Order: sequence, then structure tokens, then C-alpha cells
Amino acid sequence: MSLNNQFFMAHPALQPYIDGYLYLDMNFSCDTGAPLNIYPVTSTQMSFVIDEQHLFHEVGVDRIYQYPLCFLGLLDHSRSFDVYPKELIMVIFKPYGAFKLFGIPQRYFSNEATDVQLLFPEIKILTEQLREVAKMPTAVVARLESWLLKRLINTEKINVNSVAYACDQIQKSRGLIRIAELSRQVGMSETNLGVQFREKVGFSAKAFSRIVRFNNINSFITENNAVNWQELVYKFDFFDQNHFIKEFKRFYGCTPSQWHAGLSQDL
Repeated sequence: MSLNNQFFMAHPALQPYIDGYLYLDMNFSCDTGAPLNIYPVTSTQMSFVIDEQHLFHEVGVDRIYQYPLCFLGLLDHSRSFDVYPKELIMVIFKPYGAFKLFGIPQRYFSNEATDVQLLFPEIKILTEQLREVAKMPTAVVARLESWLLKRLINTEKINVNSVAYACDQIQKSRGLIRIAELSRQVGMSETNLGVQFREKVGFSAKAFSRIVRFNNINSFITENNAVNWQELVYKFDFFDQNHFIKEFKRFYGCTPSQWHAGLSQDL
């Protein structure tokens, strides 16, 4: 699938909580019938759909989403859509960023897409303002960011520092740090750390570590033409190859070898 992407940096005050803004234009895709597959990553997203028909249809579960402003919580498995908007702008949050800016427990949004207007009824006015400038990505980003900066003022007392540090340590370890060691570093019990992660990230620290680990596995497979699968199982600390394959299929919807072969075909 062809993509026309534009990336916008976040305001300095928002950078601790937002990775940036991404404009996606898939209107000129050469394969218009291709499904849109999304995979677990360490960010959550809020998307403003520019298409007039802001419609998502999820394959397998026969579920339809039709929200002009949609928040997607953290995922722990792959999802596929056969109908989807071709033009949208995404706010890409850090793992704990949406909790900081929304002040709502992220466990409610895990593996879910939610209409942002249900969370913040006053945002209907912003939605209308966004529609007025929908064909000007820079203007859309500016208006979204203005709203987020106001949210930041309202949620200044919300503290995510310990979870932010823990997420950083998980990322640096490629998802391999032991939860007991992570708990020791942040000065929490493993139980409390799990509660904090489910509240502020959406999943437990262990589940978040699995997402990070598979993101690193994906990068490793992508960067290597020839992959020694047994070596990879050892490198990323799996019990055995069967366990690795089962987990991989949950994340990416296919076996590791099928994924690797698909990457070769895209070159």
C-alpha cells in the first residue's frame, strides 16, 4: 500500500507526552482493495478523519466505527479493516501520554476504538472547527494541539513520572527486563506496578514488555535478509520455538516465516 505521510513535531510542552502528529493520505494507493492491518505498538492514537465518510469496518468481528475523532487504545493483538478512511491526521501519544492529557484510566480503552466526543462533549465544537480546515493538515494540527495544551493545564497535577521511567527502562531493555527488577528500580511492589501500568498505560508492565519485545523482533526480522529462527528465540528469551511462533501469530496474524517472506515481496 502506498502512503503519503507528513510528520509534525509536538509543542515542547507536549513532547514528554506526545511523539508527534502524522498526516496520512492513502487516496493514491495503487491497490485500493488492500486491507488496512494494524499491529501492537507502544503508542496510542487519536485520529481526526478527513474523509466525509469516516467509516472503519473491522474484518472478522464485523464491527463498524464511524467517529470523526477516534481514540485507539493500546493493542496486544493485530487487527484488520477492509473499509477505512483514506485520509486522516493522527495524534501519536507516548504510552502514558493519553492518561496524562485525558485523566481517564487507560484500561478502559485497551484494544478499543472510542468516539472522543463521548469522552469530552465540548469537543464537538473543535470537531466542527477541524472540518473547516480539513484540507490543510498544518491548520488541523494547530487546532488539535491548542486543545491538547489546554488539557495539559487542566491535568497538571496528574503524575506519570514513575510509569514513564518504567516504560523507558522496558524500551531500553528491548522488553527483556524482569518485572521484579523493574519494580525494585521504581520503588513499587510488582502488584502496585501492575496497577499503575493498567491505569496509566492500559496493560500490565509484563504485557507492555511483550509489545516492546515483539516490536524489537519485528525490527530485527525487517533488517535481516536471512534469519536464524532458533537464534532469534534464544536472543529474545522465549521458552521454545513453538511458544515464539504462537505469540508472533497473535501479534501479527501470521507465522514469523510468512511475515519475513512478505517483507521480501514488498522490496
